[in-house]
Amino acid sequence: MRGPQSEFDSTHDYYVGLLELAYKKINKPLTIKLSPYMVQQRALNELKAGRLIDIYWAGTDSERESSLGFVPIPLVKGLLGYRVFTAHQSAAASLAQISTLDQLKTHRLCQGAHWPDTDIMIAAGLNVMPNAIYENMFKQAYSGRCFAFPRGINEAHSEVLSRKKSMPELIVYDKVILHYPFPMYFFIKKSNETLITDVTNGLNKAIEDGSFDEYMKSHESTKHLFPLSKWKLSTVISIDNPFLDPKRDIKNPKYWVDLSH
Repeated sequence: MRGPQSEFDSTHDYYVGLLELAYKKINKPLTIKLSPYMVQQRALNELKAGRLIDIYWAGTDSERESSLGFVPIPLVKGLLGYRVFTAHQSAAASLAQISTLDQLKTHRLCQGAHWPDTDIMIAAGLNVMPNAIYENMFKQAYSGRCFAFPRGINEAHSEVLSRKKSMPELIVYDKVILHYPFPMYFFIKKSNETLITDVTNGLNKAIEDGSFDEYMKSHESTKHLFPLSKWKLSTVISIDNPFLDPKRDIKNPKYWVDLSH
């Protein structure tokens, strides 16, 4: 398993713990060893080749699903596709004026060079400045090189909190939310059928008995999201995800959360 993206990668523990929960549900032992950090594309290449890592969580697209095995269960129930804005506090007034996609298009956004999010945003006509290094995007948003760094609603608050000493004026603006259907999956080498089956069975058991939801409601990186009704007053700007398999049942409440109502 890949190590954290930086010392401030506050969401890494969520996915490790979710994998541990899955194995607890199927009563199988689990040993986790962390590799050194690597950028997303290299991690996917290592996974395909069967080197260094044998499981990796990432947002999906059709190319990844065709070249890798995966567990088709959204790891944060689709909340990764609800993007709030990490920015310097001086951008708050401008963010407060945004209520439409056209208004958002006038601002430059930081986003990961190898992330499917970047392609999704560009396809919607947004102005995106890609960067391969996770930590650099926070620095760019903080310095004003980009207007904001859209982050998953499950990621942003803990990420900003962990940087309070080094970036005291970094904020999360969540009164405006950019949304596209975007599941985060566990990816696994196709030939590792046992691992795919075990993780799938374990996560489904956790969903069925309610422990998946309880984990989300109690973990440090996601507990602030609940109750979900708190997001009803936020403005949600929705865009399409043309890279998502149309067969995905994104309306199934068993696997997906909808904040737009």
